[in-house]
Amino acid sequence: MGLLSRKKGREKGEPVDDEFAEEPDEVTDEVAAEPEPPAPGEETLRRRPLDESEIGDDSEMQRLDLGSIRIPVLADMEVRVELNEQQQPVAASLLHAGSAVQILAFAAPRGGGIWDDVRAEIAESVRKDGGEAEETDGVFGPELRVRLRAQAKQGHAGEQRLRFVGFDGPRWFLRGVFSGPAATNPQQAKPLETVLTHVVVVRGSDPMAPRDALPLRLPTGLPGAAQEPAQEPEQKPGLDPFERGPEITETR
Repeated sequence: MGLLSRKKGREKGEPVDDEFAEEPDEVTDEVAAEPEPPAPGEETLRRRPLDESEIGDDSEMQRLDLGSIRIPVLADMEVRVELNEQQQPVAASLLHAGSAVQILAFAAPRGGGIWDDVRAEIAESVRKDGGEAEETDGVFGPELRVRLRAQAKQGHAGEQRLRFVGFDGPRWFLRGVFSGPAATNPQQAKPLETVLTHVVVVRGSDPMAPRDALPLRLPTGLPGAAQEPAQEPEQKPGLDPFERGPEITETR
């Protein structure tokens, strides 16, 4: 009976309506038991990164200011800024224990999110190139698990596994791409997932077309960040999340 328990001492002839009554003192142990707090490292994740307007009590966390995104600086993680051929920042990656998550932010419509459409477009592109794409329900909601054909050492064919997550915020969209062990191992992914939810997106007030990349700038004055020069064209990470997203590779 859940929150109700049988009342003791009912005499013969008493009205049946009084057979059950709320008695807080006699609630069963199962109901009265306090919920156990989550174990260390098992706290519930936020559903997405923070908007600039939502920082609040989190404002004291040290972050690397890249303009449109601000990334937490932690002792056991490396922040890597990726540059194009003009030495302009185009993406940022968090690296931890052999895994990485690449972060890119874009403008989005005021009236709704775009992650559903983006997932479908990435999956179609992957399959068209001979890869595999599977949509699953992850810790942040719908995500995409991808297998890509890759050129391994000594000319042997291999594969690369990536995990795409996306977040629809107020007039912005942020995409994260996990690579390395974190792409397939939940325990390896957890530290990067946690930090990802503490990333701050600064959309700004300038009008922008949906899916345009939010501008980045080089960080100044904070330790723990490395600048990654542009790679050769055939190896360059795909920076367009809607046409070349599957080409993103891990930066080491």
